[in-house]
Amino acid sequence: MMRRFPHIPDPINDLFDKEKYRWDYIYLRPIIIFVYFFYRCLVFPLKFLVHRFTLGCEGYLVDRTLSFGMKYLARTEAVELLVRHIQIEPLIYRHLLSTCAHTPESPPPRFNGIDANFDVDCIRDVYRNNMTIGHDQLSYEFGDRFEKHCFLENLSQIRERVPQDHNQFSKKAIDENRRYSFQLLGPTNVSIMIVFVITIFADLRTAMRALNSFGSDSIVLWCLKHIYANNTEALVDLDFFMQSETNRGHFGSSPFFSNPNQYLYYHIVFDECVYDMLRTIKPRQ
Repeated sequence: MMRRFPHIPDPINDLFDKEKYRWDYIYLRPIIIFVYFFYRCLVFPLKFLVHRFTLGCEGYLVDRTLSFGMKYLARTEAVELLVRHIQIEPLIYRHLLSTCAHTPESPPPRFNGIDANFDVDCIRDVYRNNMTIGHDQLSYEFGDRFEKHCFLENLSQIRERVPQDHNQFSKKAIDENRRYSFQLLGPTNVSIMIVFVITIFADLRTAMRALNSFGSDSIVLWCLKHIYANNTEALVDLDFFMQSETNRGHFGSSPFFSNPNQYLYYHIVFDECVYDMLRTIKPRQ
């Protein structure tokens, strides 16, 4: 059962408070989780035997399926949460990497790099630009680019800045959802279905990288603890992301024990809390 949590921004609490009374959360979510539990026990051994490496079409199949769900099945609040997450996560990374030297050879493709363009002008952009798998790779790019000593040396500068506003990016794709969707699936089921679809179509290596693309959250949490080291109230909120289960307990998760229902709270909501904190709470020097 979802509850209101004091360390989570009110709009997210309100969203999940309404979610627990929706029919799909009450009746459909248990069925999806039940089916996924047995499906992955069958599919991962098969992937190990016949689909260990990419054939080149997996990303398109994942995003084509998910874009169909975004357009016709998901409720608008779920699509808004997903699109916002796609946009605020790289902005958090850019903020924390702002003092680390990095000169890209050329602008990265849309959705496929921390410094890329994250406009979601239409739902076609999702499968035309490999959004889902590209998004999962951001975690690894952030880990590769982050430099601890550079961050600490420039900590005072970072404390004076705030992440860019995610509204700089287009969200026109949400309008398509409003026009065409049957408004069936809420944020919880959408997040579970993303994991389900990746498990179905991705090769074994890509699926495992996607299931374990949360190492960056540990780095972000470490950075936030330093940025707000002198702000007791902020540290109290951050401590709720330090419990053993939420402190990236699924960072090295087995495909047989990973819980897709956790990704919503322990990754998407974590980024929402971090972004809101960096934008609204000034660190104390």
